[in-house]
Amino acid sequence: MRRLVVAVFVVGVALSLVGCGGSSDTATPASSSTAAPAAAAPAATTQTGLKGAPTTLPEIGNRSENETTTFAPFPNDATVPDVLKQKISTDKQPTLIYFFDSGQKVSKDTRSIIDDVRERNRGMVDLVAYDLGKYVTANSDGSVVVDPSLVADPAQKQVVTFARNPAINVTFTPFIVLTDSQGYIIYKHRGLPDMAFLERQVQRAAR
Repeated sequence: MRRLVVAVFVVGVALSLVGCGGSSDTATPASSSTAAPAAAAPAATTQTGLKGAPTTLPEIGNRSENETTTFAPFPNDATVPDVLKQKISTDKQPTLIYFFDSGQKVSKDTRSIIDDVRERNRGMVDLVAYDLGKYVTANSDGSVVVDPSLVADPAQKQVVTFARNPAINVTFTPFIVLTDSQGYIIYKHRGLPDMAFLERQVQRAAR
């Protein structure tokens, strides 16, 4: 029985070699009756949002799914901190506003990207950063809940109230808002940004 199996194996190998004859640089065309296999769907990854709120994002390098280009006036009401009113509304200085949670690795990685972009484009935009992780938590639906202790600190309460302004609407960290020299919001982004895309937006803001 063993000899019969060996013989069948040898014949099979011989037939395979005959079928594969020809130059190694020439591919055998596939039969037209055979359908090509469907491309596999991209894998999904889960990142953690503000205070642990899970968000499922597609696996596309180092960026999140919602790169958003917008063009809307920056708010100028009582919720806006004075430093931003001065830079954006009065001085018309292109400004990158960064909301983050100092306990998140993704927030630290995003800050590194921001710093690299600003270093290569020195003087184009100012940076104002707010650590929201100290003052807020998030429900499972991503809505922001203000820490009651903020009532005793008007400055901190204003920052959180500003972050919740409908024009800004921060429900996730890290979060970027970019304004141009006309005092308009031209870019908003949540999660880890694509460095090249962010750099193009910074250059656009400074035009």
